[in-house]
Amino acid sequence: MGKRRRNNRFNVINLSKFRLKHKVFAFFCIIFILLYLYAKNIATPVIVANTETQIGNFATRSINYAIADTMNQSVSYGELVNVIKDENDNVSLIEANSVRINVLSKTMSKVVMNNFLEFAKNPIKIALGSFTGISILAGSGPTIAYKVNPYGEVFCYFTSDFSSAGINQTHHKIYLNISIKVNVVMPLRKLVINSSSEVLLCETLIVGKIPEVYLNSGNLTDMLNLVPERFSS
Repeated sequence: MGKRRRNNRFNVINLSKFRLKHKVFAFFCIIFILLYLYAKNIATPVIVANTETQIGNFATRSINYAIADTMNQSVSYGELVNVIKDENDNVSLIEANSVRINVLSKTMSKVVMNNFLEFAKNPIKIALGSFTGISILAGSGPTIAYKVNPYGEVFCYFTSDFSSAGINQTHHKIYLNISIKVNVVMPLRKLVINSSSEVLLCETLIVGKIPEVYLNSGNLTDMLNLVPERFSS
């Protein structure tokens, strides 16, 4: 009789331990699920959006700084394009200075990438209030900083635009287009961020009749981009 009571007592104790372990296991499972849902639906979107915004800002500033440096060098129209006229003072040929153009393109691409890599050394900062998921608290509270390792490519290309400025007078503009494509690999997602800008590089007024091959086609634009420059990190 006493042995049976002891066995029943041991069975009750074992059953209680089993139930306790089951409850503890269930508790941690619930905590894990809640943390996963929080990370997926609140924390990760906040980190991704914040990273995308700040890296995009770095890219835009890199381009703007490079453009400012180039404009300080005062690139002239005659450096990039040579207009040749015939005996009737009409334009017979417009040729691009491919050497000068490619040097400029290469220099610009390198400056943009160097600027970006310098900016990218700065940590990404985000306010703790942004992790609450409450709009009114976004951007409030102390900040935390984290580092990312972006890599990317810079593309430079030129566009040419002709517009009438009167009888046998043509306004010719040359634009420099710069774009940067940045990739950021994060634990849960890969970001691809693009930024671009167009700047008027130089312009002139050409007096004389210009052949239609330049006015109505991308002929000169193609000439300006004989060797489009691509610079990557």
